[in-house]
Amino acid sequence: MLPFVSVIIPVRNERAMLPRLLDQLLAQNYPPDCYEILVVDGRSTDGTPDLVRRRFSGRATSIRVLDNPKLHSSAGRNIGLRAAHGDIILFLNGHCAVPSRNLIEDSVALLQRTRVGCLCRPHPLLAPAATDTGEVIAQARASWLGHDPLPCDPSHSGLIDPVRGGATYRRELFERIGLFDESFDACEDLDLNTRVRQAGITAFADPRLTVHDQPRAHVGLLFRDMQRQGRARLRLMTRHRGCFSPAWLAPLALLLLPVVAFAWWLLPALAAAILTVPLAAFAFAVALASLQLGARFGAGYAWRAPGIFAAIWLGLGCGLLLELLHPTPRSGPLEFLAPREAREDLEMAASIRRAA
Repeated sequence: MLPFVSVIIPVRNERAMLPRLLDQLLAQNYPPDCYEILVVDGRSTDGTPDLVRRRFSGRATSIRVLDNPKLHSSAGRNIGLRAAHGDIILFLNGHCAVPSRNLIEDSVALLQRTRVGCLCRPHPLLAPAATDTGEVIAQARASWLGHDPLPCDPSHSGLIDPVRGGATYRRELFERIGLFDESFDACEDLDLNTRVRQAGITAFADPRLTVHDQPRAHVGLLFRDMQRQGRARLRLMTRHRGCFSPAWLAPLALLLLPVVAFAWWLLPALAAAILTVPLAAFAFAVALASLQLGARFGAGYAWRAPGIFAAIWLGLGCGLLLELLHPTPRSGPLEFLAPREAREDLEMAASIRRAA
C-alpha cells in the first residue's frame, strides 16, 4: 500500500506563480487519492486564496486552503503540519516550479529504499523570472559571489548533511524533534535541519528531487530578503553554537563604508588603509564577477550585476547588525507534533461535540 503524502505550500501573494505549480503537482505520476496539497496562505492581498478555491475545487486530489494569521512561512509550515494527513511531508514554496512529474513518486521510493528520515534536494534559481532584472539576479546568485553558503550539489546522489537542502520528511520526525521555530521569518528550514542533524537522523539527496525556484524580481525585494536572512543566520549561530562558520559574519565588514569615508581624515594613513582593505577587496570581487557575467550573458548583465551583488552582501550585513542591536526573542518552547493516534482521538471528540 502506497503511503499518503502531504504537500505543504506556505504562500503570501503568489497569485502569479502558484496556479502553474498546482497544475504541475496535479499532473504527478502518483495516485491522486494518495496525496493532498495544503496551501497555507499568509493573508495575501492579491487574491491568492480565492483563486485557488475557484480554479482548483473538485479535483481528485484534495487541495485545501488554510489561513496563516501570523504571515511568516515558519508559522505556515506548522499550520500545514498540524492539518496534514500524510505519512510523508513534502514542503514547497509558492514561487517554484516542479520539472519532474515523478517528484512525489521518487520521494516515496527513495524514503522506502534508503530508510532515511529526511530527503534533500537541489533548488537552483531556474524557474522563469518575472522581470529582466530577475534573470540577472538568478545568474548572479548562481555565481561564486552570489552567497549560497550551503548548496546541495545537483549531481549528488547519496547520504548528505540534512542542513544542505532538507525538504521532505517522515511525519514521525516532527513528533521527535518538534515543529518549526516560529521566531524565524527566514531560514526556519536551516534551524529545523540543524536539529535533524543533531538528533542523528540521516538524510539522502538525489538529482531527481530537484525543484526550480524563482529569483526575486527586483533589487529592492532581494535586499529585503537578504536582510531577513542576515538576521536569521545570526540567530542560528547563537542557538546552534559550533554548527555554523564565523565566515557568515563577513558581510558586517561592508558596514565599515561610513567609517572609511572619514578614516582618511581622522586616522593615520596606515590605520585608514587597513580599514579600506575589506571594501577594496569586495569592490574588486564585484567588478570581476560582474565582468564574468557580462562575458557569458551580455553587457546588460555586467552593468546590472554590481547593484545586485551589493544588495546581497549589504542586505546580509544590515540584517546581522539589526539582529546584534535588537535580538529577536524566542517564541517559547518548541511544540511537538501529536502522534497520529492522539490527533485522531481529538478530531473524533471535536466531531462528536459539533454533532451534539
